[in-house]
Amino acid sequence: MNSPSTGSRIVIGTRRTQLGPLIKSGGAGSVYLLPDDPNSVAKIYHARVDPPSYADRIEAMLQLRPQLPDQIEGDKRYVQIAWPDATVRDDRGRFTGFTMPVLDVNATSELEQVLQERQARAAGLPVGLGRKVTLAANLASVLAALHTQHHYVVDLKPVNLRFDRATLYIALLDCDGFSIQGRGRRFHAPQYTPDYLAPEYQTRSLDETGEEAQDRFALAVVIFQLLNFGIHPYSGRPAHDGVPTDVASRIRGRCYAYGRSGNSSMLPNPVSAHAMMPVRLRDLFDRAFGDAPATRPSAGEWGNALSLYARPSRGLIVVCDRNREHQHYVGHSCASCAREELLTRAARNAKSRPKPQPPADWIAASRTGRQAYPPKPAQMPPSFGTPPAASPQASLPTHMPRLASFVPVLMLLMVLALPGAIAVIAANIGGADVNYSPGGNCSWFTPDGRYGPTQASPQPCRQCPCTRGEMEEFVQSRAQTDMHVLPAIRVSADEAVLDQRPADEDGIGG
Repeated sequence: MNSPSTGSRIVIGTRRTQLGPLIKSGGAGSVYLLPDDPNSVAKIYHARVDPPSYADRIEAMLQLRPQLPDQIEGDKRYVQIAWPDATVRDDRGRFTGFTMPVLDVNATSELEQVLQERQARAAGLPVGLGRKVTLAANLASVLAALHTQHHYVVDLKPVNLRFDRATLYIALLDCDGFSIQGRGRRFHAPQYTPDYLAPEYQTRSLDETGEEAQDRFALAVVIFQLLNFGIHPYSGRPAHDGVPTDVASRIRGRCYAYGRSGNSSMLPNPVSAHAMMPVRLRDLFDRAFGDAPATRPSAGEWGNALSLYARPSRGLIVVCDRNREHQHYVGHSCASCAREELLTRAARNAKSRPKPQPPADWIAASRTGRQAYPPKPAQMPPSFGTPPAASPQASLPTHMPRLASFVPVLMLLMVLALPGAIAVIAANIGGADVNYSPGGNCSWFTPDGRYGPTQASPQPCRQCPCTRGEMEEFVQSRAQTDMHVLPAIRVSADEAVLDQRPADEDGIGG
């Protein structure tokens, strides 16, 4: 059978209507506007995916709906979850899809776009710590409501999440792909992403008993990226050659480099902000990425903790004194300032390095156009009766010697341009780049992931332009962070209510 399309007659519950214009098409189905309901859209499954196989799943979703109603503020309506509202059948009564709340795509953006600061600034999206903490708190709260009904996302990742740019409300999409708890039956999630899959399921299949633990792991990864310049918690600099290069394998090997006790296999990204986070948040991350899945913080626990920092009235996130565009946790150094200083210093040192001087014979060759190589030694005449050996250059075209005269010139230009290229690259590298690491692989990184010189040599390391003195200066700024920690805060039920309003105009909190 063919799936309904624009203009096709359909039945929504008991109401007869027709499909409006197509607005989106995906792997499982297409989404259409409804002419008689501007607040809803219809998702119609493609015929090739066997629509009747989804009927029981959608009926289970209608029976156990999470408590995430649309937020109505004045004439604005904010969707928090695109959950089914009703089934859709064709004019013969066959199940073809469901209706769901319409999401204002023009007013929302993918959470993925916020992770990279350069990309976020270009798109006019939040870059301040306060707003990112608010996004993380809202995400945790929405997920907690979903888990209350024992539904799980499983394939939780930033590209599958959207947020309203004005209110910072989070919206969960593609809910029919979640793991759904029906009455006496579970409908499993068919997909997952290796870079957000818990270590215990990197080597074996995910079963229904571990789906909440999987959501808790993926949630912690997304929160870590939001609060740490987009850096994945399993990226960094390998401490030895045995460390895998891909993120999924590092997750399987439990190569988490940002814990309070460090990691012997992985060193942190030098521009990471983890050392400038409050102890309470660092402890939550350590539990999330530790060896015991049962101790991972729940979505509700994350929501309670993050809501304290998301509310400007509590003053736990303040504006930086040195740069009004930055914010940091109260009592801690500004991670944005430290990151900018490190990147700027690396770029400046790369520019100030003395340019290597080419050999004198190369310079002479560039001026005369002649080859600056010593003449070949004369060959001995062949013995009588022995045919002469074939010359290895006998088959080369006659223009090759002339072309070879330009090789020294090209090599000279490449050598002179190299320092500038290094400077441009260093100046434009973002915080989420896994491989970028000024000072990486040098002895100034201790095995526990901290920063501190272990050699007396004042020479720069081979991997970056940082000198010993500059690294020591940066170490001191990092060391001061650990001396100012916030006391543990107990959250009452009333205090845990998330303030989802945008940050104040003075910039504090976002």
